[in-house]
Amino acid sequence: MVEGRVSLTYGEAGVGKTNIVLWLLSSMSTATDRKVLYASTEGPLYSAILNRYRFSENALFVDVYDSNSLLQLILNVYENLRNDLKAIAIDTVNNFYRAEVNYDPSASRVLNTILALLSDMSVNNGITCLLVAQVSGFYDEIKMSGFHILKYWCDNVIKLERFKENVRKLFIEFPREINLEMKYVISSNGVEWLEQ
Repeated sequence: MVEGRVSLTYGEAGVGKTNIVLWLLSSMSTATDRKVLYASTEGPLYSAILNRYRFSENALFVDVYDSNSLLQLILNVYENLRNDLKAIAIDTVNNFYRAEVNYDPSASRVLNTILALLSDMSVNNGITCLLVAQVSGFYDEIKMSGFHILKYWCDNVIKLERFKENVRKLFIEFPREINLEMKYVISSNGVEWLEQ
């Protein structure tokens, strides 16, 4: 479903977006000799949960702190690493856009450039691109900054939401013809899928 595609995952805070992406990336890391790259735009918070997942030595982790450094990272990957890359994850892809769109006229151009490069690597190099997006609001009132730009470039849109107590639900929002819904919990062992 996500392999070789650009997939966007979103949901409210605490629903497990980072865990889902790290689980997917670790699965790819142990199944290939090619590199996998995880880029965090939220600092090293992910490092507290890395021990839940198994990564091979081919896994790279990097923190970026503004939209220009994220663009530079993607340009560097595009120019130097794309032939040796299996997957790239950006957690969260719209973090800087959210803050910069109100005062920086180039914010949309930078986000579009990042997404265009990722799309090109997906189409021409078979690289899996896993994007996480921040949202604001809860339940039916969720809003995603830059959604129109993100959806344009993404092959899949995956929504995560709370189901009951500790159980969460993953479903494909786009394309609509993929009718997939899965339930999971997040534990000290990482993502645990529940039988349907």
